[in-house]
Amino acid sequence: MAYTQAPIETDLYMEILHGIETTKGNTKDYVLHLLANIYGQKQAGRVWNQYLVSKLESIGFTQSHINESVFYRDNIIFIVYVDDGIFLGTSDDQLSHVIKELTDIGLPIEDHGHPADCIGVNIKWLPDGLYKLFQQTLIDSIIANVGLTLQEFTKPVPAKCTLQLHAFLDSPPFQEK
Repeated sequence: MAYTQAPIETDLYMEILHGIETTKGNTKDYVLHLLANIYGQKQAGRVWNQYLVSKLESIGFTQSHINESVFYRDNIIFIVYVDDGIFLGTSDDQLSHVIKELTDIGLPIEDHGHPADCIGVNIKWLPDGLYKLFQQTLIDSIIANVGLTLQEFTKPVPAKCTLQLHAFLDSPPFQEK
């Protein structure tokens, strides 16, 4: 998904970038008439959001009243972040069908597979109905990048599990309610 998929809402022009040549003469004498939104436009994010919301609503998704970046339909949840999104559902076939629906109504989507493969976040559904999000691949990558993968560089450090930390020496311990 991208800003450039949304229709442009007004005539916009931009100067021809340095280094681009034209057969018509001096590039300072010409401008480009934009036919689509581009990243960096002041209104691009708003126009893209309106376009995406209208497309999702046209196939039966409802926008959350609590978080406007969350949409749902039956047991499918769609979370959007700028111009990326994650579909959550109960089956791969169900999600593939939604992606095809969006493509069929003119919103081409690239399926990057499981979210863990795309953004490094593992999502695990727990028996109590909650989701656990963790980034083990990112953690392992950071450890490898700083050269701490060999056992000889790491040492176990004992820590008191009963020690209560305080923001200030004189403050009372944190108590969950």
